[in-house]
Amino acid sequence: MKKYTDYYPFIFVAIFLILSLFLDAVVKNNIFTVLFSVFFILIPFYFLFKYNGKLYYLYSKSTGSGGPRVLSFFLLFFMFFTYFFAFLVFAFRSIFNPMHIPILFLLIFILLLPGVYIASQKNFLVFFNKRMNNLILRFIFIAPGSFVFSAVFSLISYAIVLVFFSILGLRNTFDGMTTDLSIFFAVFGNLLTIFYFKKFIFKNDLPPEYQEIFESHELYIFMPLHRSINDSTFYNISDDFKIGRVRVQVRDLEISSKKLTDKIHFTRYGALIAGSDVFRIFEENNLTGYKTRKIIDKKTKNGSTSYFQLISTSEMPSVSAQTKIKKGLISGLLLKDDIIYYNKNILNRIEDINKTFEYVGTDDGMPYYHQKLWVVSKKAMEIFINQLGQEKRDFIPVNLVDNE
Repeated sequence: MKKYTDYYPFIFVAIFLILSLFLDAVVKNNIFTVLFSVFFILIPFYFLFKYNGKLYYLYSKSTGSGGPRVLSFFLLFFMFFTYFFAFLVFAFRSIFNPMHIPILFLLIFILLLPGVYIASQKNFLVFFNKRMNNLILRFIFIAPGSFVFSAVFSLISYAIVLVFFSILGLRNTFDGMTTDLSIFFAVFGNLLTIFYFKKFIFKNDLPPEYQEIFESHELYIFMPLHRSINDSTFYNISDDFKIGRVRVQVRDLEISSKKLTDKIHFTRYGALIAGSDVFRIFEENNLTGYKTRKIIDKKTKNGSTSYFQLISTSEMPSVSAQTKIKKGLISGLLLKDDIIYYNKNILNRIEDINKTFEYVGTDDGMPYYHQKLWVVSKKAMEIFINQLGQEKRDFIPVNLVDNE
């Protein structure tokens, strides 16, 4: 496999678009306009199908906005929306006043500038394929979304100023200045977009997996992002005034064998399902603090011989008082900025695989439903990564502090 194979689709689409546009401009043949339009509208579909779920936004997992999964969806949706709008402008460009086209292109150029700034932030968006982590490809994904943010902020500021002039009885004066003020509104929208991302989206430091001290911790929260299996019907739910919402499993998980294709599956409510090879590796490495529970095949109603549920037999003590727990956007409790503290003296009385004493999460599952979190030792973390193919981003370091 050649080194830059991942770039071939980008190069092919770009060359064809440029060639079609050039031929359309030179010979004015409608067939080239059609070809250009078709390939232009295929761009967002290509990105959506190829990269949806394969992008990683460096964003806190414990946020009311749903974290990387929701952010990924919105930015990819904005990409489709923006490219589709550009396609319509091209397809129906004859309806635009030729005198306004230069100012239109200038406005679009200005509104795309925040995308350059956001794409330059290396701690916001990365590709799983490290060779693709460069400014140009990040800009392709981010620019449409940032363009929509800038355009919306610009339109809001335009509407506010319009209302202000109307109240003062200067509507006609404002209408005559609209073209001149459009650049001002675009720049103002850009500034608001950059402020919004800096204030609410960007993290001040690199995510844990990109920090040099990542492997120096003794304990880690194991929290994979992908949760395709819905196991909501296998639990009883109650409320405890001390620890909040409690979710207790009351029967064996019943899952279609067709869904169990990976070594490890992480359900919506925090259950871990692993293949028999995983438990063999656990035994070979003498991991402690777990047992297995059978999985029922949804079709045959028999117990699976290939997959089992991982059950922790060790419960962590309460978190340290330094741990900040915040309310979710709608309900529930979340770890603020994914930071959790325990006292150092717990190390001699916990196992390799543990569950938190506290239930955290939200009623709406944003970013995850109420559950006890998995806490694993450094030894277990290294086995999950080196032998079972889990990613570093699935682990959040636990901070150990002196006795309070």
